[in-house]
Amino acid sequence: MEKTIDARGQACPKPLVMARDTLKTLTQDDKLNVVVDNLVSAQNLEKMASQMNLPSQKVQQGTDYIVSLFVKKSMFIPQQEEIKCEVPTKTDNSFVVVVSSNVMGHGDDKLGSILIKGFIYSLTCLETLPKAVIFYNSGVKLAVEGSEVLEDLKTLADAGVEIVACGTCLEFYQLKEKLAVGKIVNMLDIVERQAKATKVVKP
Repeated sequence: MEKTIDARGQACPKPLVMARDTLKTLTQDDKLNVVVDNLVSAQNLEKMASQMNLPSQKVQQGTDYIVSLFVKKSMFIPQQEEIKCEVPTKTDNSFVVVVSSNVMGHGDDKLGSILIKGFIYSLTCLETLPKAVIFYNSGVKLAVEGSEVLEDLKTLADAGVEIVACGTCLEFYQLKEKLAVGKIVNMLDIVERQAKATKVVKP
């Protein structure tokens, strides 16, 4: 069977996640074609295929790229193990994510906005989810009404991840009444959560 997915216009890591999830539905000797609109995404797909020991082929068509992945029996994950992976283990490897800005990195804010969206989405794809995602300073803007990452934050919350936002920061930006996911906490709570975590991740 041959299957094609259109990942054009999707920011990293969405094409990889789409391909990985689709591969899980295929059987031996099937072929998956992934259509992307930039060379970097195509190269990332080739790298993923290499890591999974899957043969791949890249073809350029106009401004698009088609990366074909050829399914082998060795890449299959037993159903029981797959189900287990979907239930993250938080007890022995609990960590928290702190987000201090509504953009990621320094430089161009437009690029930073794209990067932070990709970062938040990537959190939902982890096999081991964070214990909490903590927002402070302008990072709280990501958790309010109209935020482009709300759905991903709600996905994390539904999976048991605590979403918390600095109350002082929300008041400063006059966004306290617009918090759309998670709960408001104070600075002591923020410090305690980081102090108790096994690891703190900051984009």
